[in-house]
Amino acid sequence: MTTSTLSPARPADTTATAVAPAGATTTTTSDVLDRAPLLALLAPLVLFAHGIVDWVDGLDQLGKPGALDELGGLGGIVSAREQGALTVAAGILLVASVGGFAWLTAALGRRLEHLPVAVPTALLAAFGAGATAAVWLGHVSGLLGTDLPAALTWGGPALTAVALGLVLVALTVEGRLPAGSLALAAVAAGVLLLPWGLVPLGALLLLIALAPLTRTTQD
Repeated sequence: MTTSTLSPARPADTTATAVAPAGATTTTTSDVLDRAPLLALLAPLVLFAHGIVDWVDGLDQLGKPGALDELGGLGGIVSAREQGALTVAAGILLVASVGGFAWLTAALGRRLEHLPVAVPTALLAAFGAGATAAVWLGHVSGLLGTDLPAALTWGGPALTAVALGLVLVALTVEGRLPAGSLALAAVAAGVLLLPWGLVPLGALLLLIALAPLTRTTQD
């Protein structure tokens, strides 16, 4: 009599495989940390406030010869011991606005996909903001004289403005900013360059030009 041995059957593999839900979505860091919409609104408003405060502060000096040339910006700031609270406040607002535009430049640069200008413009804008703060602190502390070259006084804000302009041009080329907004921003820059204390008007024009950037991106 022969006996046959049968090997026991292996238990079926019942290991479950985790499947991601079909409707799950992922949130990127850039979407969470995108401050461009807020900065595009706040930076021009702070610049507008600087223009108003500086204009009011210069009203009592209109009777002096050449007083109109001192209105607007850091040119009228000498020392905290010799200047009033409005002058110091105007300088603080200018430094804050330039810093806001520098931050806006870096935030907008992260939206670019094809033109490699994000890093250079961010560094240029940050350098301009730092230079603006350094010059203002030098005036307030009395370390710098009152007769500074215009290139040194306005060099920091100009560098930040150039960096922001390059980013706006790149956004327009990539179709992320209307051409009309770029043209209006150029007009605002021209108004800010005029030596007639038109900073509030230029800030309002810049606020309108940057309005499309205040909308959050959905892509």
